[in-house]
Amino acid sequence: MPQAWGVVSPPGPGHALEYRLAVLQESVADIFGNFSLDESDILVCEGPAPLVKNPISSLKVERVRSIFEAVARTRGVTVPGRLNPRTVQTELLGMRGKQLERKDVKAWAREVAARLYGDLISQEKKLSQDIVDALLIGSLAVARVNFALRSSIALADAFTEKGGSNSSRGNVRGRIRWSEADYKRALNQD
Repeated sequence: MPQAWGVVSPPGPGHALEYRLAVLQESVADIFGNFSLDESDILVCEGPAPLVKNPISSLKVERVRSIFEAVARTRGVTVPGRLNPRTVQTELLGMRGKQLERKDVKAWAREVAARLYGDLISQEKKLSQDIVDALLIGSLAVARVNFALRSSIALADAFTEKGGSNSSRGNVRGRIRWSEADYKRALNQD
């Protein structure tokens, strides 16, 4: 169950990007310190979306992800890999086939998050889509961590999106596929 969520807001575009990133890094380090995150913890970030409409924004987001991962590693936190948004859509939300319109994907994500977290989500009517997405990525990450721990595979292999030699999940054209049974086992074994 999530312990906390929120939004980190560094200074706006009126400041140099390097300064904004430095402030963000300081804020992330403070968050990690406040929660006493260390070698017993795991950090999984969202990976880049497959279709990039604005490459410059993509690069900025990548810098932010890298800050989270770098701060985590300096504290000894394990960073086994990332989860692609499409992976969340197919494996957690069950979306298959043609990509739905963005508004439909968002609505579906909110519905699944509400089912997973019930009152936590319903109490927050204006919960940002970024937080909903982070909760779903966290859910999938927890399932994969549990699966890795219970099946004795390397944690990094549980987050490998392409290939992977140590997998009971099956390799379909280079992509690892988790079965519904894999997720049920992982989610039911806290």
